[in-house]
Amino acid sequence: MNIIQNLTTLEEKKQQNTINLIASENYPSHKVLELMGSHWSNKYGEGYPGKRYYAGNEFTDKLESFVQEKALKVFGPKDNSFEISEEYGVNVQTLSGSPANRTVFLTALKNGDKILSPKLSDGGHLTHMHEVSIMKKFFEPINYTVKEVAPNDYEIDVDDIKEKILTHKPALLILGFSSYTKQYEFAELCEFAHQNQVMVLADVAHINGIIAAGLHDSPFKKGIYGADFVSMTTHKTFRGPRSAMLFSKKYLPNWVTKNLEALPKNSKNKEVSGLDEAINRCIFPGGFGGPHFNKIAAMGQACLEILGEDQHPDGISFADYSKKTLENTKALENSLLENGLEIISPTQNHLCLVKLPEDKDSLEIQKKLEKIGIICNRNVIPFDTKSAWKPSGLRLGMPAFTSRGATLETSKKIGQIICDSVFDKKSEEVLKTEVESIVSGLNWW
Repeated sequence: MNIIQNLTTLEEKKQQNTINLIASENYPSHKVLELMGSHWSNKYGEGYPGKRYYAGNEFTDKLESFVQEKALKVFGPKDNSFEISEEYGVNVQTLSGSPANRTVFLTALKNGDKILSPKLSDGGHLTHMHEVSIMKKFFEPINYTVKEVAPNDYEIDVDDIKEKILTHKPALLILGFSSYTKQYEFAELCEFAHQNQVMVLADVAHINGIIAAGLHDSPFKKGIYGADFVSMTTHKTFRGPRSAMLFSKKYLPNWVTKNLEALPKNSKNKEVSGLDEAINRCIFPGGFGGPHFNKIAAMGQACLEILGEDQHPDGISFADYSKKTLENTKALENSLLENGLEIISPTQNHLCLVKLPEDKDSLEIQKKLEKIGIICNRNVIPFDTKSAWKPSGLRLGMPAFTSRGATLETSKKIGQIICDSVFDKKSEEVLKTEVESIVSGLNWW
């Protein structure tokens, strides 16, 4: 066994023998994993179905078209209020969430345009024009904030967003978060943005699974009430591979055409007819090369499992799995609160945010928890006064733990163990044994 094979074995054993509370990780089915390492990896196919620059793409064309069809079906409204494919197209070649977001910027914006987005400390993501973003070379960031509605309870400040749209006249509004625990709705802000000629990117990388399960409001809506672009990864609550999808409206508002003039025209010198076509051209030939068909196939498998056309080995429907995830998250949060930790914004989704005592070092706490077998990440909290390297909080998510069969009881127990570690109530050896006892009863596919 060479070093790479040995490290692979060790990594699998570590994942199997620890409890994963990283909100942005999950355990896909064995079918998803097999497709990631399948012969789809061998095929090159620059272009799109029916128009490739390489031969031998008979089956890749069928695969990509099929996955696009299923991806749109996953996010169709549960009340069948409209046919999603009439409003949106989807590109499945974007590889990951960060390049998906950048693709929107480079497609729809011109140099110097303003982007209105959430602050990192308020739950935003690095790609939402954080101060370290390379995109600041090209676009001007403006942040909106959250507001405190009760002690340690924060919500999106809708009035702040509207005021900044009117004052700064951004070209793009980003709605979406990586550490925001509340549910939120899209229609009001999409409508207001569009009335003021502002495009909307909904980054639902974290919540796309619970949207697909019908447990969160959806950005996929008709006309001005829906987001123009919807970006997402597929490995969090979606329970698929490390990949991404990018949805776009099929129409092209006349007030955004000025930003699309620099896009490459097609071979017949034809202008784009919709935002989806503009996105496709930006991805290829504008910025990407050959698609990763292994990822596309694996995303399709995840879609089949969500739609109930195939099944994850846990044997329950995706809707039931998603409900369990939310219930387990609330049980964990309640246990943390009961055992002495402060909660930031009581959870309504798959993650919870903890404020550590002022005298605690979040990096050291993260390391202590890993030593006993609990994997999580330190995280900034709203109006954090500490550095991003050693912030004031911890982010804890339940998608992966739930995929392994976590119950309300084990979720509560993990909360107690975390608090016992933070407050040094028990030794590392005792806590490690308690974690091992829980792990021994979990599924491993």
